[in-house]
Amino acid sequence: MSDDPFETVAIAYSQAQADVILSMFAWYDIPAYAKNIAHARADPMLTLALGGFPIRVHRDVAEEARALLEEAADREHEAPPVQPLHERIAKVAFLGVIGMTPQPRLSATIVR
Repeated sequence: MSDDPFETVAIAYSQAQADVILSMFAWYDIPAYAKNIAHARADPMLTLALGGFPIRVHRDVAEEARALLEEAADREHEAPPVQPLHERIAKVAFLGVIGMTPQPRLSATIVR
């Protein structure tokens, strides 16, 4: 066994995907990090060259992390619940009011 207390449980190929997985692990108090993500934030074209972002968790909670990932993968294709009609109408009305507001002034203002 190596001296590294972390082990890889997933490999993400986009920063957003890595951030979602890390956020899920943080929610469940699972210590984790994405290896090489700082390099790709500086130059996104490095993502494939680096082989993605290995998501690493502490060895003690690796099985729990894998179980969470499997549950999330199983629920990926679930349809979101249908929003009640009154909520949809309120949302459209709210967006309509926002749409009626005048555009902000985009040109520079000279202060004297």
